[in-house]
Amino acid sequence: MSEETAPTYRPAWPDPLSLSRDELNELGLVLPGVVVLPILHGRLEFAWMVRRAIERLTPAALAVEFPESLGEPIRRAVGRLPLLSVVEYPDATGRPVYLPVEPADALVEAVRRGLELGIPVHMVDRDVDRYPAVRERLPDALAAESAGARAYLASVLALVEHNQRVPEDDLREQTMAFNVAAVVAAQAGPDATSPEATTLVVCGLHHARGLIRNLFEIFGNDPRSVTPLRRVKREGVTVHHLAESASREVLAELPFVNAAYERSRGTAPPSAEGPAQTATVVDLFTRARQRPRLDPFRTPAPPEVSEDRPRATGRMGLLLALCQQARARYREQTGEGLRPGTLLHLLRYACRYAYLEGGLGPDLYQLVIAARGYADDNYAHEVWEVATHYPWQTSRPELAPLELSLRDLHEHVRSIRFHPKILQRRHRLMRMVRPRPSERRTGEWAEQFEGDSLCSYPPEDLALEHYGAFLRKRTERLQTASQTVSEPFSTSLHDGIDVRETLRNWHSRTLYVRRERPVRGKPGAVVVIFEDEPLQPEEPRFPWHMCWQGEHDEEGDMALYATDPFSRVVGPGIGKALYGGFLLTRPPGSMFGVWQDPYYSEARSKAELLLLAALDHSPERLVVYVAPTPPRQAMRQAAQRMDRKIVHVPLGQLSPVTLKRLRVFHVLSDRATRASARDYIRD
Repeated sequence: MSEETAPTYRPAWPDPLSLSRDELNELGLVLPGVVVLPILHGRLEFAWMVRRAIERLTPAALAVEFPESLGEPIRRAVGRLPLLSVVEYPDATGRPVYLPVEPADALVEAVRRGLELGIPVHMVDRDVDRYPAVRERLPDALAAESAGARAYLASVLALVEHNQRVPEDDLREQTMAFNVAAVVAAQAGPDATSPEATTLVVCGLHHARGLIRNLFEIFGNDPRSVTPLRRVKREGVTVHHLAESASREVLAELPFVNAAYERSRGTAPPSAEGPAQTATVVDLFTRARQRPRLDPFRTPAPPEVSEDRPRATGRMGLLLALCQQARARYREQTGEGLRPGTLLHLLRYACRYAYLEGGLGPDLYQLVIAARGYADDNYAHEVWEVATHYPWQTSRPELAPLELSLRDLHEHVRSIRFHPKILQRRHRLMRMVRPRPSERRTGEWAEQFEGDSLCSYPPEDLALEHYGAFLRKRTERLQTASQTVSEPFSTSLHDGIDVRETLRNWHSRTLYVRRERPVRGKPGAVVVIFEDEPLQPEEPRFPWHMCWQGEHDEEGDMALYATDPFSRVVGPGIGKALYGGFLLTRPPGSMFGVWQDPYYSEARSKAELLLLAALDHSPERLVVYVAPTPPRQAMRQAAQRMDRKIVHVPLGQLSPVTLKRLRVFHVLSDRATRASARDYIRD
């Protein structure tokens, strides 16, 4: 994916995350010379909110809820963005404390934007060694996208007033109020209360009201008369480059989301010129097209994305783009696609899963679990790969890289194990899997496909023959069952007592017997159609046609159409392809040139051509036809002319796991390649 088409974050129009000075004043967050902006740490929506507030309020100074003792290391880490950093320092017991610095964090955005615009940035928080991280849960920040920032802050600020407090809260709020008052005093002048002299304070939602109360008390006295004792310098602080493996785990927001926000910083915010910027969305729960509604109790749904609208809006739009990228990688790796509508169902399930755990939008764990449930482990792994990839990484950082894991930052961690059939990369969870050999130079393996000595892979041939035998037995059993009738016993037991029917009519004291009517013919040829396609499509998905002859008595002849095996070379002289459909018939050596035979000119599609060939070459009267839809009436009339009968088996009645495994096959350049094929072909 090019940088031009890579997803960027932007809320729907009009921007629900933009706050004016009047709106903040209505919330009681404006004092003379001071505007307080409450935020949630590590949330994309509040990073955007801070950026828009700086643009609209044009403050003269910024006060940020970072410890003043970590001012220089944090400025250095922010200056490296978009490269990721982590600030490390020891606590009172000597244990290391880690502070990752990422783009989609509100405090980081405040410092970064201030440095870019030349606005003085002040770190005003108190440096404490031990601060309890457990808090009452707050409404998901995703609600701010639909309800609007003002409505969200009004609800949450009223809620946090009832939260449990600890002694460190009072100390931190007193220290922040003292430092903010000092910043305001430094900005003092004849226009100290004008918007041009505003100091914008960015602090956590839990401390906003307490900070306001302390500022009221300080502004009533001389700010310099109250000087709280605090640590202003800390020893042993270092800044590291966050290693790529660590960035997949420890960031507060997904690396995919961080990258989307980083791209949005280079674009102008949505214009308010008119409705041209308005996004049409598809509600995940009603599927109805509608304008974005400011409803705090509904999750914003992803917009409908097409080739004309490649970019989506809001967090759910980013998650939809993430799933779409994973789908493209999944198709590239496995050759298979997802059914239409799968992504919307997947996101709907992930949102409901998140709702059960107190959120609106899914986290990475919930999204991967949904991907596994609606597809398989391969797609779930691709979702994880896309979600945890951060494009701004370097192999030679100017700082020492630091390897971190999620357990270094949090005690409670949920794990998930992947069991994919195909993995291109290997991570710690899959160290036991032996790496696949690779080419020494590009195109080396494809050079083995020379000449006309192509052959198949015997284990896959046997699997198909066994499945064909299973379909014949299943069809014979169903045909026999359809010709069996039960009747009351009179003079003969016929084919035995029908115990089920006898018990069902036990009240009548009547004995029932089975009478099996003879079935004319047995199953012969087997046709399996996964996807049909016209004989001469403009852009064929299954361009490769072949007719194999059985090599021994355990194999029959086979005609097929499939994807191009030479476009996906997985080993020296080994190509991988996907069946569109195939025909199995016995005995071997009796079917040739199916795709060139003019006798099958009546066929309109590749599936009908295989069906006509099966009717022509089947040694038995019954032809098993496995396909999503039954054949048209003209095919049944052709079968009658040949004294054949088509037995249609809906594809949905068979095991999708088995069909998925059988659909993938390999083509070898010659028989000698079979000896080494098992090193490159994995079940």
